[in-house]
Amino acid sequence: MVIQEPKLKNNINLDKSYINYSMLIDDKLPYKFSYLDDWLLKKSKLLINEANDLKINMVAKENNLSINQKNYKKYPRGTIIKADFGIGLGSEMSQIHFAIVLNNYDNYKNNILTVVPLTSTKGKFNLNLKSLIHDLIVDIKEQLSSCKGDLVKEKKLNNVLDYYKLNKNNTYACCSLITTISKSRILSPINEYDIIGNKKCSEKILDLIDKEIKERFTRKI
Repeated sequence: MVIQEPKLKNNINLDKSYINYSMLIDDKLPYKFSYLDDWLLKKSKLLINEANDLKINMVAKENNLSINQKNYKKYPRGTIIKADFGIGLGSEMSQIHFAIVLNNYDNYKNNILTVVPLTSTKGKFNLNLKSLIHDLIVDIKEQLSSCKGDLVKEKKLNNVLDYYKLNKNNTYACCSLITTISKSRILSPINEYDIIGNKKCSEKILDLIDKEIKERFTRKI
């Protein structure tokens, strides 16, 4: 079942929202605001997909049919992902960033993850993870140097390196911005050699993050 093209109707709140968003986009403000139109379109498509799944299951329930149980990728603790955090309010995390999965347990029926976002920006409240992402890129370069003659693999590895060529700075964990996100926000890997969803950080890094979170959010006794 596919949602039909919406019919034009009088919806005051929708009209007001359109005007507000149009004004913000026309102002051509920098930073997260420059990404607003892209995010609104992307979010609308994600919601349509979710609504389609809901409608299918509603029809199945009405007709006493089995409800479709959607499976999601399983992410072990410490997995490095790349997620679209959308447009947050104030200092909330916005736009596309690497993140580390914090869940102790995940399964194929679970559609949310708790993550700590990563950034290349040094900050007072950001935990320095040094060259975490850069080291993973170096690992890809080493794979490339050892696969001479395998043209297909070489091409895929080069595609990954081109995608991450600007990631040369240190990596910082935004432990004050840990958040729970839908798995639909996670970007798909370019190919099987991509970092996202396929690489994990070390237990040492997870221990550092755990310690930072405890100091920030738990009562000291």
